[in-house]
Amino acid sequence: MPEDPGNLRPSMNFREHRKFQQLARELVRLPRPGEGPLDYLLPEAQWQRLCRRAADPPAWLMALSQAAGVYFFPSREWVPLLVRYLKLLGIKRLLEAGAGRGYLTGALAPLAAAAGLDFRAVDRGDGEFMLSGLEAHHRVEPGDVFTVIGDFQPDAVVYAWPPPGQSLAALCRTPALRYLIVPGEAGGGATGAREDWERLPHKISPALSRYCRSRTWPTRHAVTIFYGGPERVAVQLS
Repeated sequence: MPEDPGNLRPSMNFREHRKFQQLARELVRLPRPGEGPLDYLLPEAQWQRLCRRAADPPAWLMALSQAAGVYFFPSREWVPLLVRYLKLLGIKRLLEAGAGRGYLTGALAPLAAAAGLDFRAVDRGDGEFMLSGLEAHHRVEPGDVFTVIGDFQPDAVVYAWPPPGQSLAALCRTPALRYLIVPGEAGGGATGAREDWERLPHKISPALSRYCRSRTWPTRHAVTIFYGGPERVAVQLS
């Protein structure tokens, strides 16, 4: 597995761009047959080494995201941390929305099952990765979260990088939903709608903001937890 981001430097030169793309897709890939559920994810120490060695870390993360078709990069340590957190909250049914290729799904599906959580992952199939022809994890179902949530009735949703300007208020009003966990840029605009951060009850989770990063620089990355339930949302909106 490549370690030196100098070998992953994006370039306008076609040959160098192809090399960058191939190595990026080796770094950020789906699990292979016979691997453990976390083996394909990079450990946090390796992510930190790669970012330190990059000449322009924000540009490198963005180029990595574009080449691999992935917006959110959980480290190997993040998924077990999330599952433990959900168990402490008493979560029984978990939905991953906007799952994309299933980079998170590949680890979250087996760990959620091992923890006794009923789990589904859905994606509309219109993200960047669809244009590149990259494969998706078999656990990612075609579907829109705003439709699926009514049928599945999860008490928690993980939604990494919702589309810019898309409000999450309708999800938070779902009767069964207790927590909506959103990795991305806090404050909305780049991820979700700015008014959600202004009007919906939420908090930034320092614990869940560790061991992960997004396609933008870490100082702009955070994991926000919105609180669900129609009564709670109605009180905040009034």
